[in-house]
Amino acid sequence: MPNLESIRKVYDIAFAPGLDKFLESDQAKWFAREGFPLLVANRPLLGQVLAYLTLVSNHTDAPLGENATLASQEARVTWALLSLCVRSEHDGGEEADKLARRCKALEALLTGEPVTTTTASLADFVHQDENEPEVKGSAFDRQLAKRSEDFWKLIQDAAASQDQGDQGISATAQQSRPLLDGMENRDIIYSIMLLRSKGNGEPSSERELAKRFLESEASGRATNQVFGTIAGMALRAFEA
Repeated sequence: MPNLESIRKVYDIAFAPGLDKFLESDQAKWFAREGFPLLVANRPLLGQVLAYLTLVSNHTDAPLGENATLASQEARVTWALLSLCVRSEHDGGEEADKLARRCKALEALLTGEPVTTTTASLADFVHQDENEPEVKGSAFDRQLAKRSEDFWKLIQDAAASQDQGDQGISATAQQSRPLLDGMENRDIIYSIMLLRSKGNGEPSSERELAKRFLESEASGRATNQVFGTIAGMALRAFEA
């Protein structure tokens, strides 16, 4: 029987905060509140996490970037944990639905595939967005929440418009730029959009900067493990 308390500590420290920050569930802290019970209930994923922790314990002296097997396993575990919000084991709720839309949009940008949903159409998602309850807190809190929603709606638009060619993604990336607000997760996603857009004949300097930024994040500059792992996944996704 696995030591669930030890796994919980790793999840709470190394994964949950970064997952919540990446999909911007900072106030609700969905992954911190809901993620671990879903992980325990998912035996294949629990096995993946155990295999990853075993690899980590066996390679404590080697930097992550220098061990391809460990990096690959960490990417699989991180993405599987991020995708807990779109799994059918839970009954959703507004926060999980919102995070699921964001996760699926990110997946579509990374893979170049159309957005796929399990229970609703994009039209249903827009309808839900328009009827979300007003965010409580100060005027500043509400402004931050509005900018977060505006940014992620653009990401969802970019993911949904991939079948229209790179030009749509490039235009959406530029629309999202004023909403980055110096936030590391948004910088990573913006960089992913720039690489996905392939430039459309535009100067490649901005895309080169995006690639360098992702390389820096993946090589240890990221402020948490989740951000660094996703940056590394993005770089591998766009390798020619």
